[in-house]
Amino acid sequence: MLKKRYQVRQRQHAAKPSKRLDLWEYAWEKGFIALYNFRYLKRHCQVPRYYVQGAYKLGQWVSVQRLSRDTMTAERRKRLDAIGFVWDWREYVWENSIAALAEFKEREGHCRVPVLHIEGKFKLGQWVSVQRVRRGTMAAERRRQLDALGFVWDRFEYSWEKGFASLTKYKKRERHCLVPALHVEGKFKLGQWVTGQRREKDKMPTSRRTRLNKIGFVWGTK
Repeated sequence: MLKKRYQVRQRQHAAKPSKRLDLWEYAWEKGFIALYNFRYLKRHCQVPRYYVQGAYKLGQWVSVQRLSRDTMTAERRKRLDAIGFVWDWREYVWENSIAALAEFKEREGHCRVPVLHIEGKFKLGQWVSVQRVRRGTMAAERRRQLDALGFVWDRFEYSWEKGFASLTKYKKRERHCLVPALHVEGKFKLGQWVTGQRREKDKMPTSRRTRLNKIGFVWGTK
């Protein structure tokens, strides 16, 4: 019914506005009908900024509505809300991105998203990389949301900590740190990690060397 009603209204106004209809009102109705048709076809109101529907610059119209939110009539806001208008594009994108990360976490059990990973049709891996870059300027509330999910801010630090935890587990069980080069602890290639620590000995932070020394790490095998 709604679709038919707006199609009829579109036909009535397509040629030229009625004498009883203010030109500004006509322009707004034209934009609303274009948005309604967009939503009918796409199932959402996420109109790209420069999107053109036919010859109509729908993306620009949508941007103007966002800027006019506080001054437009309550009736217009109500009609836009009724079809799912996105008032804050950035917040909308953020919420959808967080939802995609939460789905990944629920399925995989962690937030270590591969850089090229696509969740559904969303490039989640790229988004995660961008959040790491923006950490210093990100709003505190957004950082809290990511922290609550177990977001990995520094994947290199995370990898080192995972290796150290695996070595600690090995030491507790075997009573030594002489890990064979090809040994796999669980699914973690601990032997390769140990070899890497020996190779990086002179370049690694003092705090890491101290922690390794404390559990009896073997720097040389000769």
